[in-house]
Amino acid sequence: MRWFFPKRTTAPPAGCVELWAANEKAHKHIELASLHCDVVALPCGDAEGGDLWAVFSCGGNKAVRIVLADSTGHGLTASAAAEEVHRLLHKFRDAKDAAALLAALNDDLAHRGNSADKATGLTTVVAATMDHLSGEFNFAYAAHPRMLHWRAREARWEPLGQQLDGLLLGFIPGEAYNQQSVRLEPSDIVLAFSDGVTDVESPQGEQLSADGFLQLVRTTLGNSPQSLTLHEIAELLVEALCSFRGSREFEDDLTLLTLRRPIERVSAS
Repeated sequence: MRWFFPKRTTAPPAGCVELWAANEKAHKHIELASLHCDVVALPCGDAEGGDLWAVFSCGGNKAVRIVLADSTGHGLTASAAAEEVHRLLHKFRDAKDAAALLAALNDDLAHRGNSADKATGLTTVVAATMDHLSGEFNFAYAAHPRMLHWRAREARWEPLGQQLDGLLLGFIPGEAYNQQSVRLEPSDIVLAFSDGVTDVESPQGEQLSADGFLQLVRTTLGNSPQSLTLHEIAELLVEALCSFRGSREFEDDLTLLTLRRPIERVSAS
């Protein structure tokens, strides 16, 4: 298995340090003090694919940065492009926020072009940083599907950042990316996913779409998803996607990243 591991000795104490990253088949659960994460990654046709997910600890554990990138295509060719994006994430890991990270990644990939010695390709990305104390969740998109947010206090799902835009990485240099912030309350859930989720087709050729996935999430998880573990949420959604597809095989790499701000535990004195 090709798991990427951080070079911890090269990162400054106040910078961002990679905790986990991969672009291959996985179902992994990660618990940090301010954020719990569950990732299901299902590459299409090969052990590795073009979907790359990464988790960074930033500012001496004051924040968590999440990145989900989807390089064009799937299989080993897309895997090489994902590994190049992973290398650049380390190069620009100390970008001040999500928008700055996307701009830096885009400029490098766009100037690189289709050189013969480098694996490049157009890539969609969602990047987000969560502040440990405030719960502020800062995020930006590069032509990536919008995340879904479960607001536990209001008991409803909604897309995040519907008005945000931004070109794919590597399309043209100099692109500026906009960002937004939302405060995650304890028990709030965020779903980030690649377009392998929204592009799933039924046996009749009907594409699920972003609106269709939102409805599938609402129907599958019901009115109290906070009562489910992240592992259960991921498994229920994958099963629902398989049911819609009519098969356990998908035609594109599919990654589902489920995040939750945990309820703080009060230790006994």
